[in-house]
Amino acid sequence: MKEKTGLEYVLQEINKIIIEEDIKVGEKLPSERYLKEQLNVSRQSVREALRALEMLGVIYVRIGEGTFLADFKNHKLFDLIGKYIVRTDEQRMELLDIQHIIEAHINEKYDGEKAVEDDNNQILKTLYAVIKSYTDNL
Repeated sequence: MKEKTGLEYVLQEINKIIIEEDIKVGEKLPSERYLKEQLNVSRQSVREALRALEMLGVIYVRIGEGTFLADFKNHKLFDLIGKYIVRTDEQRMELLDIQHIIEAHINEKYDGEKAVEDDNNQILKTLYAVIKSYTDNL
């Protein structure tokens, strides 16, 4: 099993803190100093992890105010790596097929788009939004 890097450790621990402290979208994350002390890592390690999360759209920073949890549907990871993963027409068609499967499931089990907008279906909502935003650009 591959050993985790310092960055991976800090990212994992920040995620645990978000879950354990039940931090919601738009709410402030603990300070860099708090994270440094809690995780027993350097401030540079915390900053590196926060920059990575900001680049991916998981958090956003307001200068002078702090770091806040972003809305996951604005997550940029798929956009960043999607171009490297989905390179062929066949792969693009597979992605469209996945979108159609999700849409069919939504229409069969729920009341169409209403299910995607329902707050009780966050994973489905996020997955659908990510795939739809990517396939809309095909």
